[in-house]
Amino acid sequence: MSSTLSNQAQLRYMVEWFQEWSEMQRGDFLSVLIERCGPPDLVNGLVSGIEGLGCNKDEPTRPPSLFQCRVKLFQEWSQNWSQQEKDSLLTSIKNIDPKFAEKYERRLTTGSVEEEES
Repeated sequence: MSSTLSNQAQLRYMVEWFQEWSEMQRGDFLSVLIERCGPPDLVNGLVSGIEGLGCNKDEPTRPPSLFQCRVKLFQEWSQNWSQQEKDSLLTSIKNIDPKFAEKYERRLTTGSVEEEES
């Protein structure tokens, strides 16, 4: 059960998993990250369709992907994290992928859900 891991262990798993994710998966994770770790006053109304990253209700016979399971764990774990722990995760992720950090900051400032131009 996920509650048997310390918050620090959960944060380490999240950093490790983020490093394994493809750019597309990181893009899918962006909205979830903002919802769970972003400033509360900016989150209201910003995130939509996050549930779609969990188990897809339209495909009940298809098991969830490893990515979907990890996102679900993140959603559960992050409910019990302090703001300092959330900030620590954000800092680690931003250090791993500066391009992702730019997308995160842009989303916070503009609220835009559109992908950046290539």
